[in-house]
Amino acid sequence: MNRCVALALCWLLVSHSVAAGIHEITLKRDNAVRTALVYAPENLPDAAALVIVMHGYGSSAERIMAYTGFNELARQHGYIVAYPQGTLDKQENAFFQVGYEFHAESQVNDVAFIRDLVAHLVARYPIDVRQVFASGMSNGGDMSYLLGCKAADMFRAVAPVAGTMMVSTDQNCRPSQALSVLAISGTADNITLYSGDLANVDGWGAYLGVEEVIDGWAAREGLERARHERKRYRYNDPIDIVTYASANSAQQVVLYRVQGGGHDWPGARFSWWDLRRVVGRITMGFGKHSEFDATAEIVEFFNGFRQP
Repeated sequence: MNRCVALALCWLLVSHSVAAGIHEITLKRDNAVRTALVYAPENLPDAAALVIVMHGYGSSAERIMAYTGFNELARQHGYIVAYPQGTLDKQENAFFQVGYEFHAESQVNDVAFIRDLVAHLVARYPIDVRQVFASGMSNGGDMSYLLGCKAADMFRAVAPVAGTMMVSTDQNCRPSQALSVLAISGTADNITLYSGDLANVDGWGAYLGVEEVIDGWAAREGLERARHERKRYRYNDPIDIVTYASANSAQQVVLYRVQGGGHDWPGARFSWWDLRRVVGRITMGFGKHSEFDATAEIVEFFNGFRQP
């Protein structure tokens, strides 16, 4: 599949580093200043993969880097990981612009920001542009879906956790190229309601239920339900894994439906999206005490779409 990334940036680079380790980069255009944390492991392969990981509403790049554990897996699998920082809204909460009702007046263009962040990293690290992926939690999961709709030329697959699609996003979602999706959602999530909120009862704006979102992606990719399995755990909630595929396509759409799961990142290393916001219940435990690790599942899914 021919995937290319334009390397000409309209952002002025303020600071950067290509050394191994964790670095903060700052990008500036006009009066907009944006930052991201970037982790590059030592001994990167010549054609490394890149994953963009986005935090939830009111959270931060630092928090999602800490609790997802992507850096550890990046060392094992040859990934560079970038954690973009959202901008502050009127409530002083960091966010990515995905179309929430209370962000209607915001002029932030996060799709453009992420595009330029990827292009910046591709220009400075040995990244294969056919191996670029996105993931995120909650608002970051919503942003992953939006990137799938608006930047499919740049991303091979996306993996939202506790995310959904606004009705307006779904209605205008026309990916320019084929895309694979892995979604992880809890059926008892009391923030991103599993059944959706078409009536906008909670004030975020009208959004679809998780299974409607997944059915929509399967339809866009021309996929049919291929298999359904249930994984049971000794201590954790069971998980239904529903896979959509086709003999005529390399793409997949997969839903991990966590029975009784809340608004969290299964297998989080020390916390879920923000300790100040204790929402839902802890679904799958933390770190080594969890029998299901969302980050490991996501990396395994992405690995299936990497080039030899």
